[in-house]
Amino acid sequence: MTANRIHRIAVYAALFFLSLLFSLPFLYMVGVSFKTYDDIVASPLNPIPLHPTLDNFILLFEKIPFWTQFFNGVFIAVAVSLLSMIGNALVAYGFSRYDFKGKNVLFTVVIATILIPSQMTLVPSFIMFKQWGWLDTFFPLILPGAISAINIFLIRQVMTAIPKELYESARVDGCTEWRTFLSIAVPLSMSSIGIVGLLNFMNSWNDYLSPLIFLTSEHKMTLSVGISTMNNPYKEDYATPITGAFLMAVPVLILLSVVGRKYFISGVASGAVKG
Repeated sequence: MTANRIHRIAVYAALFFLSLLFSLPFLYMVGVSFKTYDDIVASPLNPIPLHPTLDNFILLFEKIPFWTQFFNGVFIAVAVSLLSMIGNALVAYGFSRYDFKGKNVLFTVVIATILIPSQMTLVPSFIMFKQWGWLDTFFPLILPGAISAINIFLIRQVMTAIPKELYESARVDGCTEWRTFLSIAVPLSMSSIGIVGLLNFMNSWNDYLSPLIFLTSEHKMTLSVGISTMNNPYKEDYATPITGAFLMAVPVLILLSVVGRKYFISGVASGAVKG
């Protein structure tokens, strides 16, 4: 056996071990979802259900309006994802396409906002949305996600690498600025735009703090908040919240498996070629 083959086997073994290590929490969550309460108390570290049951799923649907909160989360996450792709792509296009006075200073100011913790803006945002009458609506959860400094930076880095000759050829052919943006900038930057959309979908889908602060009605809550309200102070319930977390993870896994793999791989390959 050659040294190269041994090295490859060692690398694959290490990757398999790391993949299994990172998968253990999810596998444990799946197993506990089908365990009875007695089995969880008797062997809490054993993820294998000795007496499989669907009672946890039935109890979950009885305790909270699961499907209402599920579709609330889907609607908010999809809206945030679409707005983030459109808004950040437009701003990134402006920074990469045009040269104007103060461009570098303005871009530096935009990037500097990354240093501001999101928790510092919660109180001012709450006061502002309250004055606008937006509390207990989806607007405070959707609109702030339309623009983000880190997303602008990611898309701009890809758009900057697009040859200017392509833009000039489009203008010679009579394309308007919007047509140039949609026909050249967006398709050639789709890897970064797709990644931005996926990341914003996952951030919105898993967001707990914002819905907890800005929403008050149970039928408007998202699943992340609804799951946290299931515990009874007089009887600790372990399985039902974990079952909810398992069901909540399924859409993200499907999205990453079907769509995310394409954009992440193309984004990495694009970055490697540009590097």
